[in-house]
Amino acid sequence: MIASHLLSLVVFSALVSFVFALLLRDDPREQQAFGLKVFVAMVVGAIVSGWLLGRI
Repeated sequence: MIASHLLSLVVFSALVSFVFALLLRDDPREQQAFGLKVFVAMVVGAIVSGWLLGRI
């Protein structure tokens, strides 16, 4: 069950970061850097949020 949620989180984050990078940056290198930053921020943010909510 946890693995399926984590997989869904990673797939969703990858798709959203890909679209954001295409829409918000013009240069391909900037798109890659921005997309990676958004992806990492979404995955780490969701994991930290879930951990914090689990401690309540």
